[in-house]
Amino acid sequence: MSTITKTVPKAEPAERAAAALQIVLPVGVGILAPYLDPNAAAYVGAGFLAGATFAGANYMNRLGRWANQLPGIDIARAHRDTMGISAITTGMGLAVGQLGGAATSDALMAGVLEPTTVPGVLSLGWWAAVVFTGWRLRRVFGRQKIEVEQAPTQVGPANAGESGPVSLADKMIAAWGRVISDPKTGRHRNQVLSDVVIYADRWEGRITAALGDSVNVSKETVSSLFGRPPEDITMKYGAHSGEAFITVWYTQRAELDPSTLQGAWKRVRARVLPKTHLEEVGKDENTGGQVARVVADDDLDALPRVVNVGELAGALRRSIDLVSYEPGRRDPRRAIIRVMDHNPLEAGHDFQGLDSLVATPGGWVNIGKIVSGFPAKIQLFDPKLGALHVVIAGTTGSGKGGTGQMISLAYHANKMAQIYGDPKGASNPAIPKMAAYSGLTKYGALGAMRLSWWVLQHRIEEAAAMDLKNFEPSAMRPYCATILDEAAQMLAPGAPNRKEAIKIVKDGASLTRSMGMPWVLINQTVNLDQLGGEQAIRANLIAGGTWIILRTDSDQVNLGDLPPGFEGLDPSLIPPVWVEDDDALVYDPTIEESDPRRTFGLGYVAAPGGRAGMMRIDTLEDATPHIRPENIMAPVDVPWWGDQARMEELAQTPIPGFEEKDDEGGTGEAGTSYAGVDLPKAKELTSEGKVLAALRDESDPMYVDMVDEGDEIDPDDIDYVERGQLQAACGVAESTFANVLNKLEKAGKIHRIKEGKTSKVALGARPEETSEEAA
Repeated sequence: MSTITKTVPKAEPAERAAAALQIVLPVGVGILAPYLDPNAAAYVGAGFLAGATFAGANYMNRLGRWANQLPGIDIARAHRDTMGISAITTGMGLAVGQLGGAATSDALMAGVLEPTTVPGVLSLGWWAAVVFTGWRLRRVFGRQKIEVEQAPTQVGPANAGESGPVSLADKMIAAWGRVISDPKTGRHRNQVLSDVVIYADRWEGRITAALGDSVNVSKETVSSLFGRPPEDITMKYGAHSGEAFITVWYTQRAELDPSTLQGAWKRVRARVLPKTHLEEVGKDENTGGQVARVVADDDLDALPRVVNVGELAGALRRSIDLVSYEPGRRDPRRAIIRVMDHNPLEAGHDFQGLDSLVATPGGWVNIGKIVSGFPAKIQLFDPKLGALHVVIAGTTGSGKGGTGQMISLAYHANKMAQIYGDPKGASNPAIPKMAAYSGLTKYGALGAMRLSWWVLQHRIEEAAAMDLKNFEPSAMRPYCATILDEAAQMLAPGAPNRKEAIKIVKDGASLTRSMGMPWVLINQTVNLDQLGGEQAIRANLIAGGTWIILRTDSDQVNLGDLPPGFEGLDPSLIPPVWVEDDDALVYDPTIEESDPRRTFGLGYVAAPGGRAGMMRIDTLEDATPHIRPENIMAPVDVPWWGDQARMEELAQTPIPGFEEKDDEGGTGEAGTSYAGVDLPKAKELTSEGKVLAALRDESDPMYVDMVDEGDEIDPDDIDYVERGQLQAACGVAESTFANVLNKLEKAGKIHRIKEGKTSKVALGARPEETSEEAA
């Protein structure tokens, strides 16, 4: 046998004709458009709109499955970018010719000769697009050389008077006949190749076995005959076992390239998601990577409920922040997979102003971006269900505080009252400025929780008395959210007053939705024991709210505590910094290294009825400039709200059933007692007492002794404490704190000085006042 070399077109005639039409059509339409009569113009316009619609849908990969039956759909999909450009240039030529006439059409065609004029610039751009289309299609008009084995004797029709194979397909069929299907010497006798179609990147054909036999041609045999690796050959049975369809690829397929999503999916199928395949694979313009649908095979009814995103990222050879897996909302057999070259969330998204947080009629607001480019939404309230809770989890530096600030600002934008408790004292300084009441330090946070509980009791009694079913907010009876920062300090084992705090949160989680009182719990982790150990708390928070989980630390050991929608996610795998591409093995002092950038605000959000999607909170350093005084609301429907003395009394008094102290100093269950022992009740300090006690603790002991002894003190020896530091230490609310300072100063127990924009406080009266009294 000998080998012959033949030059053949790289593409079939149909594909070449389609390519030529894309190049010629804009020019032809531009020339003929001015001379069309009105009826012809109408038909041409309608035809263009239909074609442009098809080209646009094809370009965006939005054609449905119905399009798979269209003739030449494979050509249209292969040329979707050039078809889109051709549709635009054709539309320009048609519009210019119809609206401007022959003179305007001539300017579009020949204006390029005067490039310094406006028509010349437009003409130059139009011709550049036309030429670019032709340049992109140049491969279609090319030719290629193919070597084919040729037998010394003619193999052809039985009629000796006819010539042998006249096309490349005929020669391939003839070679198949000699080596594989020959009835006497073939490797797989009577398994005939027919219907060969040659494309630019592959050829396809049909194998038919003799009646009663099955097709059993091996890939290795075909590989030996045509000189292609076995992995470039695919075969599948047709309507019966005696028929098979074969495809031989000239170039490496995407599914065999491990750097592509299709190629990497072989590892995913083997280790993470067996019995799955990809459909609608395409480029994700938003991330520079690829996006596809994950579809269960026919022998799999549904995708696994739990997918380990860490293992999925490993199989795809990507960092976890460069992989997004979104289960289908309605179809359990489908999901969306994204493999990114860069995470679009890395650049961040600046906060767009307070008006951007105004809720829809259904209570939804946008607080950030999802990796797909869609907004990250949470629901503050539902017109029928009422107020909805929020849980935020994340370690220090993950953006937990910024997320809490964004939620508080969303309440503020929608004129919802807020009660804020922060056991740490100063986690988020902007929130107290928007809150109707703030309790700082552990004692102050417990007071804020108690006030929230008493507001709830009032609204429950009011709803029962007035037969109120659905909560309807108003300026006098607004939604009233309770925000508890660092919740574990109040609810975790060992926390003082834990039982009382758990009771308050449990009632808040289960009873407040219909009373217009959502809860926001902010914590390091979402482990059940850190949220009070109560399944009722967790169940009501899950059923009635949004969960936002940022990067958590090693304390998040129980992934079973994650709510539905977060299965398979491990928040601790979110990297603390964005992945860098300049990791060198050897240090080079001539190359400037970039500073690590933290993944602040990166995490997952799952709203009611939604799914956990990778997102990032809008970037906002400080919410203070966006605060509007008219939006600071209070639950003034409560009769005692505004009575500072009454509110402080309620904040300092345990709720009913928790009045007595246990041996550790924390409130326990009602009725705690000890046989034969009558323990005195601890007396609660007044607000003035708390301030004086905190000021003594924060001051220098030697100075405190001098004040107690009545010694004469030099002004330079006075030990002053900053006002903010003192308030955080005493835990008295700001509105009460200012009045207490005035009373104590008038009584001569303290004095204040102004220093810059802040003030400082010290024990004792002013030195000059002491001197005058002594005189």
